[in-house]
Amino acid sequence: MDLFPVAMPLARPMKMSGVTIRHAENLFVRLEAADGSIGWGEAASAPTMTGETLWGMTAAAQLIWDAIKGCDARLHLDAVQRMQACIYGNTSAKSAVEMALVDLLGKACGISAGAIIGGRVRDTLEPMWMLGNATPKADIAEARAKHEEGYRFFKLKVGTKTIDNDIDTALGVRGAIGPDAKLCADANGGLSLADARRLIAEAQPAALLYLEQPLPAPALGDLAELNRLGILPIGIDEGIHSRGDIETHAARGAAAGVSLKLIKLGGMLATLDCAARAIELGLAINVAAKVAESSLASAAASHVAAALSDFDWGLSLTQIYLEHDPVLDPLRFADGTVAVPTGPGLGVNVDEDALRAYQVPVPR
Repeated sequence: MDLFPVAMPLARPMKMSGVTIRHAENLFVRLEAADGSIGWGEAASAPTMTGETLWGMTAAAQLIWDAIKGCDARLHLDAVQRMQACIYGNTSAKSAVEMALVDLLGKACGISAGAIIGGRVRDTLEPMWMLGNATPKADIAEARAKHEEGYRFFKLKVGTKTIDNDIDTALGVRGAIGPDAKLCADANGGLSLADARRLIAEAQPAALLYLEQPLPAPALGDLAELNRLGILPIGIDEGIHSRGDIETHAARGAAAGVSLKLIKLGGMLATLDCAARAIELGLAINVAAKVAESSLASAAASHVAAALSDFDWGLSLTQIYLEHDPVLDPLRFADGTVAVPTGPGLGVNVDEDALRAYQVPVPR
């Protein structure tokens, strides 16, 4: 196994509640089988979401490798079980290693990752474009431009401007993209209860599909109160780290839907399991890569989304926010859609030379 901790610059900084992201600090994992087959995995570090730093992920991935090296990749479920048992938490590191294992198995057998994780019910997906500028004017202009490029699904970052500006932005973006495009908002837990109430009430003409994580994750009672208003469905992202979290939010009435990220749940298989439970509970689903992962991790998220029978709240792919996507065959967008890769494994091949240009040294 080879590990590549990297810092990849974004095309421009992205402001979210509590943080401005300028570089994506991600871990790439390269696995090689005895027959020479190679698989790649990737996961973003997200200390405020999963508790993992880039260096913690690197150390955890090495420990995971010690637990699975020598396994028969064809018995990948056994390897995944060993991976889950050898260390608590560290879901980003587990996701990166599992992704590399799935990619390796697919390439060795000449089949798509989708065939390994359970099939495919759709061949194309409609990814959303995230809007996170400093001013309403900039968000509205960008939404109009991207709509003209073919995007029909938008996510507006709220909680980083004043609440008045957030409301004005939501209304202005709706005017720019027309009545038929989908629009949701994501606060990353950055609103107060009072401001969330104002946004829900005063942005009604914007016809938001849902409001994601308006309040901090522990505020289940207040989230349930917002959801019970019945005006705007409440989605949960930062509060979902396991199947149990999904069940808890559903039982409390604190969620109408959930955002599922591989790095929060520990990999593709765990994400599919959580999606199945969410569907059983009648919750809508959003599948998301973390800002910003390359086409490699975005391909993995696409394979997961393509396998879901119910998929209501869109797909967030994030390689488009990188200054340079370090793969040889990036995911391509056309008319607001992206085709799910069909090649062996994840269907994306890493440009190792480009990756090394972003590699950062392990601190001593």
